[in-house]
Amino acid sequence: MSLSPAHRQLLVEAYAQLQEATQLVQDILTGRAGFELFDAACDALNVAAVKLRFIQLELAENPAEMETDITAEDDTLPPD
Repeated sequence: MSLSPAHRQLLVEAYAQLQEATQLVQDILTGRAGFELFDAACDALNVAAVKLRFIQLELAENPAEMETDITAEDDTLPPD
């Protein structure tokens, strides 16, 4: 199963936001940055959550947008 190109792009953007939030939190915890970056970390998490929720809602409304590659990915043997 794979995402449409538009959904894949949103997923990449959400992942980038999650990485940014993680880096900001690490910087706060290690003392490289002050607690003033906490709001920026929260904002990055919120942006990622909105993008992921958008994908989830669109797929729930129109599951046909999800491409299925189940037969291509299935490398199991058929039952006896």
